[in-house]
This record gives sequence, structure tokens and C-alpha cells, in this order.
Amino acid sequence: MGELEPLERDVEKAESKPMIGDEIQNKDEGRRKKTRASQIVDMACIGLNIISTVFLVFLNKWIFKDPQLRKMQISFAMWHFSCTSIVLWLASRPPFNLFVAKRLPFLQMLPLCCFFAGFLILGNLSLAFNSVGFYQLAKIMTTPCVALLQYFFLSKPVSPQTVLALASVCIGVALTNTGASGTTTFGASIAIAAFVVTAFYQVWIGKKLTDFKASSPQLLLNQAPISVLILAFLAPFFDTKPDISVIPRDTLIALGLSGLAAALLNLSQFLIIGRMSALTFNVASNVKTIIILTYGWISEGRILTLKDSTGILLALGGATNHPQQLLDLNNQKFPGRKKMEPKYYSHNSLTVRMNSCDGGPSELPRRYLAAPSLGLDARE
Repeated sequence: MGELEPLERDVEKAESKPMIGDEIQNKDEGRRKKTRASQIVDMACIGLNIISTVFLVFLNKWIFKDPQLRKMQISFAMWHFSCTSIVLWLASRPPFNLFVAKRLPFLQMLPLCCFFAGFLILGNLSLAFNSVGFYQLAKIMTTPCVALLQYFFLSKPVSPQTVLALASVCIGVALTNTGASGTTTFGASIAIAAFVVTAFYQVWIGKKLTDFKASSPQLLLNQAPISVLILAFLAPFFDTKPDISVIPRDTLIALGLSGLAAALLNLSQFLIIGRMSALTFNVASNVKTIIILTYGWISEGRILTLKDSTGILLALGGATNHPQQLLDLNNQKFPGRKKMEPKYYSHNSLTVRMNSCDGGPSELPRRYLAAPSLGLDARE
């Protein structure tokens, strides 16, 4: 067969190319497939985050029923810090490469690590000496506490709408926890100390993220191992040596699983960074809170009353509305700048939410979700 004429070759070449409409259709199909796959990944990450958080809270509660393990709060925190360190180190290495590890000044990290360990241990003690429902709702009080600290120490303005949102949180928590069973004055005092210390830590951690110019996983990868070293010196003086032979086997299994749950929760936190909107993040947080409260009350045989329902709605509604008030306030202060959108930085037992505009992190750091490694989140 002879060679094709130039004109015939051009015609054949043109016919072999896809039409413009076909190219657009193929691109649209590829985009839809990518979007669908992305949605599946998002849902899987959210599901993993919710499941691991809920399991972690109830595993911890189960573990603390053992009288020996209840007196080993420092060692328990060390176990979770160790799991967190391993997970973060693996996440920063090939083939995962979820973030780039960064070494931070050791001496500057020490005070932060002491505070970090302190608020986690207080949170665990709150769970050990209070009912699950009281523990969970008391943590929501971290939100108004952070706002008060920012107002008095950082001169952050508080709008009337924000005051109403925070008042809603306080009234809701008070309504629901009035007359709660399984709670003593000692337990309530620990819960108050836990959310106050947590609030101080949140305000501080937001500043440190900016000072160190580090992401949350980078900071936590430095914090967790140092915290283990600090607690290793304290454990012999404050923890009792357990007799493993008398601890039920299922409790020991729960202890091991709690470390795995903490690791999975941290992993899911990193995977959802930048993937979800503020609304989705809020919904996921509220879903976890409702699940934990519901299961906690069922396990305690508590009947949900109208007062309880009203309190929960007020607390969750106020906690959900508060971050939006912060965004609106900043957008009003800088009307000529690009609208601020929330960004989330996972941070082990908390997720720091920072508003960013063109200039990077803003002045409003705030913990938004609850808690990975020890189930210590203000908004599960």
C-alpha cells in the first residue's frame, strides 16, 4: 500500500483526535470521579475520627474503674504520649510524608510540655471521678473560659453576639449537670481545674505555633517525647506500682486498645486538615458530643428529661455559634481584606483552629475539636 498523500495524512490525524466536546466530557467525568473519591476519603476520615474519639472516651472510663490503674494517671498519660510519638514519627517518614519534621528548641519546649502534661492528666482525672455526661459537658466550658482569658489578658474584643453565645453555653451546661449522678464536689473541682488549665494552654499554644513558625503536628512531635521524659521522673513518686496479676484481662486489653485509639484519632486529625469546611467540622464535633452523652447516659441508666434536652441544645448551639462570631468580628475589623476562613491544625488532644487571612495566622487561636489521645476534647 502506497504512502498517503499529505492531505490524507492530515485528515487521518485529525480523525484520530478526540472532538472538543469529547475532551470536555472526559475531563468532566474525571473530575466527577475525583470528587467522588475525595468525598469517600473525607467521609472515611470523619468516620474514623468520630469512632476513635468515642471509643477512646469509653475505653478510658472502663480502664479507670480499676482501682490500681486509677492511681496510675501519669503512667497512663505516658502510654498515650508514647503512642502519639510513634504515630507522628511514622507519619513524617516515607512513604507517608504527611508533614515535615522540625526540631524545636528543647529549653523553650519544657514549660509548654509541663502545661501539656498537666491539662491532659487533669482531664483524665475528671473522667475518672465524674460521670461521662458531666465530664463531656464540663469540657465545653473551655470555650467561654478561652474567651474570658483573651478578653482580660490579650484585650480581645467581645461582641454582644459572642456574649450571648457564651452565656448559652454556660446556661446549657449548668442546666444539664444540675443534680447529675456519679459526681462529687471533688470530681466537680477537678473538672473545673481541667477546663481552666486547658483554656490557658489553648491560648498559649496558639501563640507558640506562631512564634515557632511550626505546624501543629511539628510542634506535637517535639512535645510528646519531651512530655514522656518529664513524666518519667514524676511517675515513681505519684503512681502506685500495680499488681498486673489481679487486673482483669479485659481491662489490660482495653489499656492497649486505648493507645491504638489515640493513634487512630491523631491520624484521622491529620488527614482531615484542610479537607473539611467549618460547618462540617462543627457537625462532626457535635455528633461526637451527642453520641458520647447518649451512650454515657444509657450506660448510667439516666433518663433524658426536658431540662437535659434544653441544656444540651443551648450548650451545643452556643459552642457552634461562637466561632462564627469570631470570624464575623475579624471580617468587620478588616473590611478591605480578603474574607477570613477558618483553618484547622490538629494537635493531639485538641485541634487548634486559627483564622487566617492574607497575612497568615490571626490573633484568634482556639481549640475547636476534641481530643485524640486521652479523649480530652472540648467539643467531641
